[in-house]
Amino acid sequence: MSLTPALKANIQGDIWPGLPKRFQSFLFFRVRNQVDFKNRLKTFIPKITTAQDACEMKEIIKQEKDLAKQRKKSAKLKALPGINIAFTATGLEALGVFVHPNDQDIVKKDRELSKVFREKQLRGGLFEKGMFADLVGEGWDNPQELRKEYQPTSNNERLIDGVITVTSSLKPDLLAKVSEVKQHFLAEEGAPLNADTYVVSKDPSIELTLVRDGKVRPGLEKGKEHFGFKDGISQPLLEGWDEAVPKEREPKAVKSGMIFCGHEGDDMSQPAWAKDGSFLVFRDLQQLVPEFADFMEENAEHAPFTQDHPKPGEKLAAYLMGRWKNGTPVDESPHDDSNPDLFESNNFDYHPVEKHDKCPFAAHTRKMRPRADLNHDHAVIIRRSIPYGEEVTAEEMTDRKSSKDNERGLLFVCYQSDIRNGFNFLTTRWASNHHFPDRKTSFVGDDGPGIDAIVGQRLEHHPPRSIGLPDGKDPTEARMPLESWVVQKGGEYFFAPSISALKKELTGPGFFDPKQLQRLREANT
Repeated sequence: MSLTPALKANIQGDIWPGLPKRFQSFLFFRVRNQVDFKNRLKTFIPKITTAQDACEMKEIIKQEKDLAKQRKKSAKLKALPGINIAFTATGLEALGVFVHPNDQDIVKKDRELSKVFREKQLRGGLFEKGMFADLVGEGWDNPQELRKEYQPTSNNERLIDGVITVTSSLKPDLLAKVSEVKQHFLAEEGAPLNADTYVVSKDPSIELTLVRDGKVRPGLEKGKEHFGFKDGISQPLLEGWDEAVPKEREPKAVKSGMIFCGHEGDDMSQPAWAKDGSFLVFRDLQQLVPEFADFMEENAEHAPFTQDHPKPGEKLAAYLMGRWKNGTPVDESPHDDSNPDLFESNNFDYHPVEKHDKCPFAAHTRKMRPRADLNHDHAVIIRRSIPYGEEVTAEEMTDRKSSKDNERGLLFVCYQSDIRNGFNFLTTRWASNHHFPDRKTSFVGDDGPGIDAIVGQRLEHHPPRSIGLPDGKDPTEARMPLESWVVQKGGEYFFAPSISALKKELTGPGFFDPKQLQRLREANT
C-alpha cells in the first residue's frame, strides 16, 4: 500500500483495510468509574489492532493461500484476532472531551471555555443526539421493535457509551480475546488474572450493557447474508490507499476524507484531535428469511420478466437486490447468473440511465450507489458487516415463518466522516424515498421508482411500500406492492478515534473539567 507507516499505525484497522473475521463480538459498555476507565483505557491502547496490523494480517492470509495453491491443498485458517474501540457522544463526555447538549449554552457563555469548545468539540449533530433520537425522532424507526438496550432510560439517559469490537477467524481465539478485554476493564486492580477466572472489581470501570455476536455463515454460504446474497461487494476505493484501480465503468476512487476526518474531501472542519478517526454506525438488523423466500415464490408470477425463467422466484429476488445471489449484477446479466467472470463484478454503470430494463431504478444496489445517475459519489460509506444467528430450519421454511426463538440477521457496520451525509442520507433520502433516483417520473410514472425493497423503511403512517418494475413498455407500468423483511432492531452512532488521540486527548486530562462544568450549572440555576 502507498500509505506511510505512520498513518497506517495511527488508524484503527477495521475502518481500513478491514479486519479479517469469521467471528465477531460487539461489547457495548457504559462507563461507571471515569477515572479508573481512563487509566485502564491508557494501558489498553497497545491491544488495539491498527491498519498496519490489518495489512500484515492480509499479507499472511495471501501467503497462506499462495502456499496452499502450490501444494494443491486447502489454505490453513489462522486466527488473526483483532480489537477496535469506538465511543458515543456520552462516552466522549465521560472522557472529558465532549460537552453534552444540555451544557453547551452555559459553556458558550464562559469566555475561557467557549474558546476551548470552538476548537475542541467534535462536530456532528446526529452523532451528538444518537441513533434513537435521530431515527425514532425523525419517524423512521418504530420504538416498539427496538431492543431495550438501544433505547434511553425513563430519565432519557443513553445506555451505551462505547463499543469494543473483537474479531477472529477461529472461535476459541475470539473467546480468549473477549475474556482478555473483559478482564482488562472489569477485574479487581492487582488481583491475579488468568484465562478463565478473575475477581470482578467492586467498582468496575465499565458495565457491559449488551453483547452482540456475529459469525460468517457456514460452507457454501460463506460471504453471504441470510437472504443468500453475496455481501460486501462494491466497496469504495480510496485514492492513494487502495491498490486496485477502477475499471472503465466502475465508480471512481474517492477522497479519503469521505471516510476519515481531517483528510482531503472532509468538509466538517473537525478539531485537530479527530484527524484519522471515523464515525462508526452500528445497525442491528433482523432478517425474516422464510417470509422473504415465500414472497418471491408467491409473487414471481406477477413480475413481467420472470415468465420464461427456470427459477422465477430467484430472478425476482435478483431484480429487487440488483445482483444475483452469487454477486452477478443484473445490469450486466439480467437473465442469467452462470458466467463466473461476472461474479462480484463492479464494471457497470446503469446506462442508459433513463431506462431500467436490466435493473429496476429502485433495486437495492442502484438505490445505494446510483453510479451514472450521479456525476460522482457524494454519499460514501465503507461497510464492515457480519451475519448473526443460526441457519433457517426446515420447520421454519415449511411454516413459511421465522421462529421467535431462532432470530437471525445482519450486524451492519459502516464508517464515514459525516453520518448525516453518509449512513443517514443513504437510509432516509435514498433508500426510503419512493422518488429517488430523481427525474424518473416520465419513465416509471408518478409514483416514482419506488422504495428500496431490502432496507427501505416505511412505518404504518407512511405511503405503502412498492417498487416500479421493468415491463418492456415506455413508460413502464408494472408496479409491485412490497412487504418488509428487515426489522430495524436499533443501534447507535460512534466515533472511532485515532491511536494518537487515544494516547493523548482521550486519556489525558480532557478539555472540559467536570467540576468546572458543575460550577457553571450551579451558577446558572
